[in-house]
Amino acid sequence: MPMGSHGDVLPLLGLGRALQETPGWRVKALISPVFASAAAAAGLDFRPISTAEQYERASNDPDLHNYKRGAQAVGRVMHELMRLCYDELCQELDSSPEPTVLIGTTLAFPIRLAQEVRGLPAVMVHLSPAVFRSNLRPPVLSPMGPFPSWLPSWFLKAFWWLADRLMLDPLLGGALNRLRSELSLPPVRGVMDAWMHQVDRSLALFPGWFFPPPPDWPSNLRLTGFPLWDIDSQPELTPELEHWLGEGEPPVVITGGTAFAGRRQFYQECLAACADLGRRALVVTRHPSNVPEGSFAVEYAPFSQLLPRSAAIIHHGGIGTVAQALACATPQLVLPQAHDQFDNAHRVQSLAAGLWCRRPVRLGHDLGQLLAKPCRRYTVSSGLPEAVRAITSLASPLPGSGCG
Repeated sequence: MPMGSHGDVLPLLGLGRALQETPGWRVKALISPVFASAAAAAGLDFRPISTAEQYERASNDPDLHNYKRGAQAVGRVMHELMRLCYDELCQELDSSPEPTVLIGTTLAFPIRLAQEVRGLPAVMVHLSPAVFRSNLRPPVLSPMGPFPSWLPSWFLKAFWWLADRLMLDPLLGGALNRLRSELSLPPVRGVMDAWMHQVDRSLALFPGWFFPPPPDWPSNLRLTGFPLWDIDSQPELTPELEHWLGEGEPPVVITGGTAFAGRRQFYQECLAACADLGRRALVVTRHPSNVPEGSFAVEYAPFSQLLPRSAAIIHHGGIGTVAQALACATPQLVLPQAHDQFDNAHRVQSLAAGLWCRRPVRLGHDLGQLLAKPCRRYTVSSGLPEAVRAITSLASPLPGSGCG
């Protein structure tokens, strides 16, 4: 059960594909119907949960990409879908007699709850370092950048406590605790702290060189590497895009991510910066309202195929885009908006793989710098095989059943 946008769902579908290729394992994805084609491309059976209308409504929430109000937007989605997703999960479990391992992304609280209620093994998969708290190396959570290194640990402990009590527990834990009350379970505090990691396996789908884990991260955490699965509807570039790419120099790719609606100004500013430098630009967005008039745009393209033929990429800082750009050694100009994106932007710049553009007025200057200076290259391999080993070690397939 991946909860979120394409950046959350596609890696889990890739993991599902890798698991299903393991003898004795069968996989079923519980996903929004928006991702039906992506599940089919991965060769996975799926059960639709929620509706396409609910997904589009969440994607078009203007608060979703505001770093001050992003948690409120996510909380509204959790309030709407918590009970629905839990009920769908229980129905699926009731209809399947085979031994089952539950797998979910960071916000898939129904997975964690079903583990608690039914005693099933569970794995929580986390895609970016920003979801892990640390008093030694705290994540970057705002446009202001990292916490000062001189802050004492008591200050950071107080910060996390206040964040839980005043924001995260009321917004993200409210729907969970209402459901727990209906199930006669006690409420939980610190849903994004200890409770989230009380599972059989916590997997971090990024490599240690991207963010070396500090000693105060969860003890049951295993780093596996980036998933690098980016297949939505088709694994290749369309003939139209192939033709356009062949007509001129490698373009600058511009994307704000799949759940990035109502952000036409973002694309306009990026296109203007490219025009000022005389560079071709390609817009990738699934929201037609984002596309400025006269620009060349596609709804989707697998970055593993597109980025090796691109001069650079301007993007919002989603971890999936960061990983693909690192794998393709494509220079990155990151304009983070909310959530984990500030931390990802900080990591890209710290690794000399790109720049964090902190002010839109500097976009053209920063893009010129990025294109003029080679970025550092990294060896990036898929972490899915290691993730599969971590999951399959939790349970053995039934002899002769073909299921696990």
